[in-house]
Amino acid sequence: MALSLRQVDALIDILENKLSDMVIWDCEDRKEIVILNSCLEELTTMRLGSGNVVPLSGRRRVNATVA
Repeated sequence: MALSLRQVDALIDILENKLSDMVIWDCEDRKEIVILNSCLEELTTMRLGSGNVVPLSGRRRVNATVA
């Protein structure tokens, strides 16, 4: 499966909007923010290193531990 550059940009916009609207109430919210930031970093990396199509590799587990 692959994503076009346009699709990656749309996902980045969605993540940025969600992160800007989130209010942190508890540690679960902080964990979700860590995961969303990780996704945003990965999508940004994919966009910077891609041509027109971005291949998707297998799922990765993200460690969402917050100190």
